[in-house]
Amino acid sequence: MPAIPGLIATIGLHGSASTWVFNVVRELLIAALGEDQVLALYADRLSELPAEAGRAGCLLLKSHHGSAELDAWLATARPVIFLSLRDPRDAAISMAQRFRAPLGQAAHWLADDCARLLRLAGQGHPLLRYEDRFFDDRAVPEQLAHTLGLTLEPAAIEAVFARYSTAAVRRFTQGLADLPPERLVVSGALMFDRVTQIHRAHIGDARTGKWRDLPGPAQAELTRFFRSFLARFGYPG
Repeated sequence: MPAIPGLIATIGLHGSASTWVFNVVRELLIAALGEDQVLALYADRLSELPAEAGRAGCLLLKSHHGSAELDAWLATARPVIFLSLRDPRDAAISMAQRFRAPLGQAAHWLADDCARLLRLAGQGHPLLRYEDRFFDDRAVPEQLAHTLGLTLEPAAIEAVFARYSTAAVRRFTQGLADLPPERLVVSGALMFDRVTQIHRAHIGDARTGKWRDLPGPAQAELTRFFRSFLARFGYPG
């Protein structure tokens, strides 16, 4: 059994169920090690890591586009990294719908995410593809636990899976305002939970292939914009 790593990173495109990966890994670590041993947070820059990050028994880091200094540090630290990806055309539409933004703006939000995944993809990290609906697969939490070297009872793994089912997360978002004030973070019009990183607009319709509903010119423009990513990960052009 491999040793439990002290640093784990979950990195993914916006809209790729990356928060599901983060929370399932976080809860598996807590179930195995205890809550006081796990520090889980979001950061895209090294400067965003708090002082206590260096003292944590186990640090779990979630990020999207990242930064050069953060990725250089991760490369030196050699953490276990889980990558999540999705057809960026669908991810852009999901972002536009959930945040009521122009589609072109949402596509540009994803550009740095895609560039980062392209840099990391050839390094052998476990990769979770949205189109496989890993977030609905009861076997995936057990696979994540195995990768991390965690020994947990099946009932504990099933409980983690149930807490982050789509229906359970939808219920959680409806009661977000009832969380303790210290857990809530407000950023502009967005309110989210500091612990889970879940916000009110967190889940869309989870449909695959929605980019094909766009008019032909819009399909072609999105495909052109994401061409390198689509080719690298085998998405239809």
